[in-house]
Amino acid sequence: MNTFKGNKEAVSIPVWKIVQNGLATCVLWQDHVPNPRFAFYDPDTPDNLLDDLIFDKETGLIWARDANLPGRTMTWQDAIDYCRGLTLGNRKGWRLPTVEELSSLAHSSQSNPALPSGHPFVNVQAYHYWSSTTYESRSDYAWYVGMSSGYVKYNPKSYNYHVWPVRGGK
Repeated sequence: MNTFKGNKEAVSIPVWKIVQNGLATCVLWQDHVPNPRFAFYDPDTPDNLLDDLIFDKETGLIWARDANLPGRTMTWQDAIDYCRGLTLGNRKGWRLPTVEELSSLAHSSQSNPALPSGHPFVNVQAYHYWSSTTYESRSDYAWYVGMSSGYVKYNPKSYNYHVWPVRGGK
């Protein structure tokens, strides 16, 4: 653990390696005090939360802190393409999460949004978020998670839903 000396007291900061383009670089993740499940990384823009990354220590996934990055809804294929082309926190390799990954953020005791208490995310929409998981019985349908209560359902890929990019995992 490294320590960061702020104005008042030292704060423990775990160091994690992120691999990009075959190179491992160290990133200083700061523990998110209200909910220790999460840590965040600010790529040198302290006044801009929208480009921060969130590390979920429970799943090992890295999420965009801004849960509404494109600022609009889009079809499933457009969501896939958007994530593939995204550079966030000076990192590439973003993708649409699987239905299991996306639903791992949902917390049944919370609503609007259905996320764990003290979560670090911003701009979470209490509506549907696409997953990358295609519905098994119909290839033109995909699973989504409703962040108002955390429900999981499927609909046609032509519908417009929100996009929450993730990195790592599968």
